Amino acid sequence: MGNIRGNFVVTLAILIALLAASVGVAGELYTGPMIDGHGHIGASFDWDTMINVMDLNNISRQIVMARYYPGPAGSDDRPGNDELSLEIAGKYPGRFFPLIGMQRPELTDADKWLNPDAAVEAILNEADVKLATGRFRGIGEVIVKHFAYSSGRHAEIENPIYSRFMQRLSQIAASFDVPIVLHMEGAPHLVKDFARLLRENPRTRYVWAHNCGRSSATVIRTMLENHPNLYCDLSGMTNVGESGYGTGWPRMEEYTALIEKNGALFPDMREIYEAFPDRFMIGMDVAHAPGMNPKNYGRRAKRFRELLKQLTPQTAAAFAEQNAMRIFKLNR
Repeated sequence: MGNIRGNFVVTLAILIALLAASVGVAGELYTGPMIDGHGHIGASFDWDTMINVMDLNNISRQIVMARYYPGPAGSDDRPGNDELSLEIAGKYPGRFFPLIGMQRPELTDADKWLNPDAAVEAILNEADVKLATGRFRGIGEVIVKHFAYSSGRHAEIENPIYSRFMQRLSQIAASFDVPIVLHMEGAPHLVKDFARLLRENPRTRYVWAHNCGRSSATVIRTMLENHPNLYCDLSGMTNVGESGYGTGWPRMEEYTALIEKNGALFPDMREIYEAFPDRFMIGMDVAHAPGMNPKNYGRRAKRFRELLKQLTPQTAAAFAEQNAMRIFKLNR
């Protein structure tokens, strides 16, 4: 009887330990360094502020993607370019790592994805030349399907993921062994086409932003199981009381899913993260200069620390820093 009781106590202790590891310890934030794997830059961004908010939140590095078109109508949010990304990387060595910016006015016409014109051909040629310099760590953010949150370039956009433009871009990325970051809300017809692109380009690494297009756990699991060259970032997925595009509110579709509520991960999402600990990374996704301030950046970073504590320590560390290091080859 004593052995039975003893075995029960040991088993119970193991279960409690496993539960604590999987959901985190109440009140303890993840305190390790983090990499902002999804950042942006434009001409209106203040670089000292960017470094300040990173230091305040123990952010060791940031991936920066130039936004070539201006911010929402009426805002003083000037566009940027790849030269700006290189400048900030040069001024703060080891802190900023640029991707070749793909938020370009020339790429807001779906027909040009199917049949690239001279302007789109120029973008593809530029990508090839720029990657050859070794100064860029990837390509992105490529805008496939984007929900509207203002007029102009931030209006509703849907481009064909399976297209001549994406095939060419995929081949360029593979030849230089760099990833492509893409923004594509998980509409079923686009997911199907994306799966085809993934299959046909197994040497290309794709980072599907915003928790794989804000897709459901079932869709994410299927895509990750079938495509070892697919990765996801969690940028824009923190529910920190904002009304902007990235939180999922108020814009939600039948194929849109969230990852947490009030700082608690949904169980199905946590299961996905533990099942694929090497395929996700975090990101703050501050796309416009007014949002780059200590309050906004800090609450996003803190929420990620709250979410990471609910994962096993090994998975949390991978999401926070290790996966971004590997996917973007930041040790190169």
